[in-house]
Amino acid sequence: MCQENVFLILLSLILFQQNADTFGEAAAVTKAINGEKAILGCTPTLRSFSVKIKHDLESNELVGLTGDHKALGSWKLDGAVELQRKNDSNNEWSANVMMQSCDRISYRYFTYVKDQSDQKHIRLWESYLKPRTIDGCLTNCRHMDVFGESSNGEVQLNRGWITNEVVFQFKFEREHMFQVHDIEKFDPENVLINLVPLEEDLKTPMDILLKAVNVEVVKMSNGESLLQKQTSKGVTHKRNEVVIFHVTVPNTLSPSFALDFHTADGKSMGTTVIEFSQLTGSEGELELRINDEAQTTVIARLKLPYLVVKPFSQVNILDFRTTYAHYWPKTWPILDVGHRGNGKSYIVNPPEERENTMASFLKAYEVFADMIELDVHLTSDGVPVIYHDFGLRTAPHGKEVTDVSQLEYVLIKDITYSELCALRVFAVINNEIKEYPSHNAEPIKERRIFPRLVEVLEALPKTLGIDVEIKWPQRRKCGGVEAEQTIDKNFFIDRVLEIIITKGCGRPLIFSSFDADICTMVRFKQNVFPVMFLSMGETKKWEPFLDLRTRTFQQAVNNAQAFELAGTAPHAEDFIANDSAAGMMKRARSLGQIALVWGDDCNSKEAVKYFQEIGATATCYDRSDLYMPENKERSFFNSSLSLEEFQGQCRPN
Repeated sequence: MCQENVFLILLSLILFQQNADTFGEAAAVTKAINGEKAILGCTPTLRSFSVKIKHDLESNELVGLTGDHKALGSWKLDGAVELQRKNDSNNEWSANVMMQSCDRISYRYFTYVKDQSDQKHIRLWESYLKPRTIDGCLTNCRHMDVFGESSNGEVQLNRGWITNEVVFQFKFEREHMFQVHDIEKFDPENVLINLVPLEEDLKTPMDILLKAVNVEVVKMSNGESLLQKQTSKGVTHKRNEVVIFHVTVPNTLSPSFALDFHTADGKSMGTTVIEFSQLTGSEGELELRINDEAQTTVIARLKLPYLVVKPFSQVNILDFRTTYAHYWPKTWPILDVGHRGNGKSYIVNPPEERENTMASFLKAYEVFADMIELDVHLTSDGVPVIYHDFGLRTAPHGKEVTDVSQLEYVLIKDITYSELCALRVFAVINNEIKEYPSHNAEPIKERRIFPRLVEVLEALPKTLGIDVEIKWPQRRKCGGVEAEQTIDKNFFIDRVLEIIITKGCGRPLIFSSFDADICTMVRFKQNVFPVMFLSMGETKKWEPFLDLRTRTFQQAVNNAQAFELAGTAPHAEDFIANDSAAGMMKRARSLGQIALVWGDDCNSKEAVKYFQEIGATATCYDRSDLYMPENKERSFFNSSLSLEEFQGQCRPN
C-alpha cells in the first residue's frame, strides 16, 4: 500500500471516530480495515430490513423492528421502527434505516397495535435467546427474514409482556360455577359463552379494533390449551371444564363487560353485565345475576373469579434484548434441587442446618445440589423474606411456655420485618413444644431465620441455581383458606420482581407458585425469567384446592401451555406406582415443558433415581447430604462457562 493511501485511511479513521455515535461504531471500522477497501466499507447508508409474516394479522396490527442500534430504538419499545407493508396482497413488511454500513447489527421483529393515545402494545415477538444478526454491508444487502424463524429453521414466538395495558381474566375454573333457577331457560351443560367489552353506557359493544382491545379465550384441553381470539360463536363450557377469558386493554380505558349465554344453535339464553367499578383490587369473586333475554327474570346466578394484571412497576427496565422464559436446554442433565436448602427442619430427625437459611442453602450446594428451592413472603412493610409457612407460633419474651394454648400464631403479612426478626419462634413436633433461636438471637448470620430475599441473592454463589417459590394462600375445595392475605397481589409481585430483576440476574433462576394467577402475573409482568406452575395433583395427603387447575398433572400442563409458562412442578404422588408415569412426562416434554417433581416421596436415593428414569427435568427433595447420587462430582452450573450463559439476564451498565 502506498504511503499516501495509508495517510488517507488513518485520517479518515480519526475523523470517523470523532463523529461516530458510539465507540462500537469506531471499533467496527478499526476491525474492518483490511487494506485500501476498509475506508470505503464504512459509510452512512440505508440498511434494508424485510420480513415475511406467515400468519394473518388483524387489520390494526403492525410490524416493528428493534435492535442494539440507536436507530433501531436500542431494544426499547418506544423507539422501535415501524415497518411498512409492501402491498395489500401479501404479508411482507420492510423498512430502510440509516446507519453505518460497517455496523454489525443485532435485531428482532415483533407485532403490535397502537391505541388511541398512540401507545404501543406488543402482541408477538421473536423470543429466541439470541437475536438475529447481520454484519456490515455496503451493497446488495437485501434479505427476506421470516417472522419467528431462526437461522436453523426453529420457530419461537411468544406474547409480549404488558407495558401500557392491563389484563383482565374471567375464570371458569371451579366445579360449581352456576346456581340455576330455571333449567328450562338456562342449561349449564349446554351453553356457549361470549364476552363483550362495553362502552360507558353498558349497552354499546366496544369497537375493539379501534380501541386496541384484545379478547382471547382458552378452553383447557389436553395438548390443545392455547389462548385464541374469541370467535363470534363463543366457547362451550360444561361442569369441570376450565375456560378462561383473557382480555388485554389499554391502561387508558375503563371497560365494562357483558357475558352473553346462548345455545349451540344460537338461541339466546341470558346475559349479565360486569361493571368496571366491580373490578376492585387485583382479584376477587363476582356474584352475578344472569337475566333472561327480556331482562325481566333472573334465570341463574354465577360466582365468577377474576384477576387484574397490571404492568410491572418498573416496566421501563424491560426490553427486547433477550429472554430466558423458556431457556432450559435439552443438553442439561436432570437437576437435583435442595428443598428449602438441605431440607425441612420442624420435624423429627431434621438436618443440622435450619430450613430456608443461608446455612441450609450452602449445605445443599456443598454436596452438589444444582439448585435450591426457597419460599418468599412479603412483610407488612413490603420486605420479601424467606420462610415456608404463612405465619409462625410465638410468645412474649420472658414468658415460660408449657402448653400449646399459650402460643400465638402471627401471620408474616401482618408485621414489619424488624418486628418479625424480634419474635420468638416455636414449633410443635410430636406434641412437644420446641423453641428455636429468633433471628435477632442467632449470632451467626448464615444460621439466621427470615433472611431477606436480597441478602440471599447477594450472598449465594451465582453457580447455585434458585427456584423462587412465591407463597400465596389457596382456597380449599371444601371451604376455607390456608391463611388470610390482605396484601395486594400486584404490589406483592412487583416487590419481588424489583429485587429479582436487579439482584437475581446472571444465574439460573426460575419462579414457581401453587397459585395459578401468580404464575400468570409473573409471566406477563416480565420477559426475563421462566415460570413453573406448582400443583398438588391427585393426592390423598391433603384436601384438594378449589381451583381445578391445581388438581391433576394434566390440568397443570394445560395451564402452563395456555399462558406460555416454562412448565410445571408436579407432586411426586402423581407418578408413584403409575405405569403411565413416563408417558405423562413425555407428553409434557412434547409441548416443550419442563417438570420439576417435588414431595416427600422424593426423599430417598431410590426415588431420586426413579424420577430420573421416568424423565423428570429435575427432582426437589430434602437432605441433599443423604440422597444425592453417589457418582455426582459437582454442581452442574459450577463452571464459568455455565455462568456466561446467563449474563444476558442482566441489564447493560
